[in-house]
Parts: sequence; structure tokens; C-alpha cells
Amino acid sequence: MNSPSAAPLRAAVYARQSEDVDQGIHQQLEDCLKEAHRRGWRVVAQFADNDVSGSKQRGEKTDWHRMLTAFDGGALDALIVTESSRLTRRIEDLLEVLPPRRSIRVISIRESVDTLYDDTFLKVSVVFAEREVRQKAARAKRFALERRKAGHPTSGRTPYGYRWVHAPDRDAHGTRYRVDAEEAGVIHRVFDEFLAGATLGQIASDLNADGYKTRNGARWHSPTIRRLLINPHLAGLLPPVQPEGQDDMAKVDITECTPGAWPAIVDVDKLLAARGRLVGVKPVHSGTARKWLLSGLAVCGVCGGPVRSARAATHPTPRVDGSGLSPKQYHAVYRCVTGHFVRKGAMIDEFVKEVCIERLSRPDAHDLLIPKSDGPDLGVLTARRAELQSRDETLASMFVKGRISKTALDTGLDELAEELRAVDEQIAALVGADPLADALSGDGARAWWESDSTTLARRRAVVETLMTVVIHRVGNGRRVTTIDEAPETISIEWKQPTAGSDA
Repeated sequence: MNSPSAAPLRAAVYARQSEDVDQGIHQQLEDCLKEAHRRGWRVVAQFADNDVSGSKQRGEKTDWHRMLTAFDGGALDALIVTESSRLTRRIEDLLEVLPPRRSIRVISIRESVDTLYDDTFLKVSVVFAEREVRQKAARAKRFALERRKAGHPTSGRTPYGYRWVHAPDRDAHGTRYRVDAEEAGVIHRVFDEFLAGATLGQIASDLNADGYKTRNGARWHSPTIRRLLINPHLAGLLPPVQPEGQDDMAKVDITECTPGAWPAIVDVDKLLAARGRLVGVKPVHSGTARKWLLSGLAVCGVCGGPVRSARAATHPTPRVDGSGLSPKQYHAVYRCVTGHFVRKGAMIDEFVKEVCIERLSRPDAHDLLIPKSDGPDLGVLTARRAELQSRDETLASMFVKGRISKTALDTGLDELAEELRAVDEQIAALVGADPLADALSGDGARAWWESDSTTLARRRAVVETLMTVVIHRVGNGRRVTTIDEAPETISIEWKQPTAGSDA
């Protein structure tokens, strides 16, 4: 307590907690203000660090740093906290407030500490608190290693396609991820579309058009699709721990992933195929999504240049009854980029659709869409990949036992990495070659093409696989308005011609 003639001591109150709960901070500040009032001290500042650890270094943006700066500027004489652990759990921090660095008078209410008279108990309390932090960290690290060895993920943001299973609801194996059937369906669609040749933007556009939303209720975009396609969790793989603050699945080495204790949504081969096309490659902007079947696929019959889709408008003409101009109408057209023609797109798309359905209905269509039997076998490649990974572990074991040098280890690992990359490329080529097989199954080619579940990207993939569409100039004063007239101005060049493949 101050003597009646002395000026009130200038005090600051400080509150801190590791979790973001406002109530705890308010209670600490309230207790500190009551203590200042009881002592007759004048509170000149209040400092609070919410969601700030006391066992880690606190930066310049924290109230801890602002409190020290205020003392250095002569703005306060004493500091009140509810207990020593609210002040700090680090010896380094304690040395910041005690001599010789600074001489802040610290009051810890619950421990009845006043460093003006004795700071021994405060020092001992912080030493024990720091020791407890180290012990908890060691236990947590050991638990994390055991958990990882069993293939269990940590809590946090659950990957799209799964739902977190809380402890009371887990099965005998402690499985923490449960497949969400609706989201898993979207994931299968995304992988199938991408491996069939669709761009990220096209996939996002198709999902949005069909009314699908992300887990947060937002529209799909290219970066979101990309994150799905490279995420090892979807193949039942647990990625290695990334550095603090880093969450980039593109930097994960699949060879360092361990089997996860949850069901996979996609095969590892599909994941490898997708990552092989995306990791290290700049994402395709969503603006490249196609809205018409032949945009970017067809070529001009005059110059051989690309054909693009566009939106054209009719020229309003006077009504017969004299009531004004007829309304302007808009329709899609195909145009040569160098200006050789502009033609309505709906009839051309309908013609190409019928040609594709006819071709897919032929007995030899499977030969066009399914990998040849004389090519590399997926099972053989997968086994080869597993063998290379086991050789990686063998080299590491030999180095630990002193049987090979560090130089020999590095050379061997480099050679293995190169072989793994080559195998992954072959797997990617195989997996990417057969997603169109579903066009030849089920109820037939027409049912597949006209199904609501068949996206524009899949139809475009069929066209690109089968043919090159050549659109010719019609000529002045002539119109092509029916499919029967279309063959005169549209040529089909088959990429793999077979008997009877004329069009």
C-alpha cells in the first residue's frame, strides 16, 4: 500500500491465454484491476494477449512487447498479473522484466508474489512451468509418432470427401476419417474429367453449371480443383509433416507418404497421374473453360487455323405490322480467327454429335478408346514402383549400418528418383488413356452422350480422341440450316481411320 502522502503507483495489468476465449481474458483483467484498486494504485494501461502462447517467443505485434516498450518509455512502475503462468512460461521472458535487463515490479495475485520484496518464488514458478511445457511437448511428440505409425491423421481441417469421426464414434481401429458419399462422388467426377483431358477451368465450370458447391458453399474455381487433384489424403495416404505455417500439397513427396488408416476415395495410380500433370505446372485459369463442343478443337477449311466460339446478334428489322423493330436475338456461332467464316454453332454441334455416336456404336470403337494390349501393363508398372520404393529403404538401411558411403547413398537415391519419375510418367499415360471407356458401356453411345451426367468436357474428349472437325466456308447468299446439308460444308478427318470410317 502507498503512504497517504505518496503519489499513487502507476501500474499496468497484463492478461494472457493460449486459447481464443474472450471470457478468460476479461476475468483476468477484472481480477487485476481489483488488486490495483485494493492497493490504491493508478492503472495507466491494460495489456491482453488472447490466443498467444506463453511458452513461445512473443513478437512485436503482441501486447507483451507493447508493455515492455511502455515501461522502457517511463510510462509505468509495476505490473499486475493473476498468476505467474499468465506472465510467461519461459525463463527468457522472465529475464526481460527482472534485473539487470529491466526492473519491473511484478505482482502475482494468486501466488502472493511481490518482486519488490522477493522474486525467488516467481523464478521457481516459471522454471517449473517451463519444465512442464517440455515434458508435455515430449509426450505429445511420442504420441504423434505412435499415431502416425498407425496411419492416423491429426485433428484440424478435414479433407474434402471425408468427415471427421469424433473419439466416441470411432471403430475398433480408431478410424478418424469417414467417407462423405456426396463429396466422394464429386471427387470421382473431377478425377475422371481431368484424366480424360478436361482443363481445371472446364471442370469447375461444369460443376457450377450443375449446381455443385464447395464445402463452404462457394463456387468451384481452378485452384480448388487443383488442390483436390494433388491431395494424397484422397488416395488413403498420410503426407509427411510439413514445416510450421506451410500447407502446400504440391510440395509433398508421395514416396514419403505412409498408408493412412482410412478408406481411399481414388486409386493411387489416378492420384499419381493427376499430380504428374499438375505439380510444378502453372494452373490453367478458369477463363479457358469451353462452353461449346468444338471451340478450340475444329479448324478452318480455308486456312487450317483454329475455330473459336462467339456470341452473335441478329440485326433488328422492321415488323410487318409497322409496330417497330423486331427484337434482337443472340445465338452461338463458330468463327475462323482470321475471318474466313462465321457460322451458327448449334447445327454444327448436332451434326458432330451424330457422327460421334455413330462411330462409338461400331464394334471396333473399343480399339480407339482403350489402351492397346501390347502396351505397358498397369499392374507391372505398379509392382515396379513398389520395388523401387523398397530399394530406397534398403539403401538407407545400408548407409545406417555403414555398408555404403554417403556419396554412394546420394548417387543411388538420385538414380532411384529418376527411375520413379519415369515409372510415374508411364502410369500417368496409362491411367489418362482409359477414362473414356464409360462411353462404350451401359445403354449405348447415344444414351451416354445425351445423359445429364455426361459433361461437355467428356464429349469434347471423345471428339478430340476420334477426329479433327474441319469447318468450311459456305459462300455468299447460301445458308446451311439442316443436318442433311452439313456434310457438304463440314469434313471429318479421322485420327485412327478404320474400314468404313468415311463421313
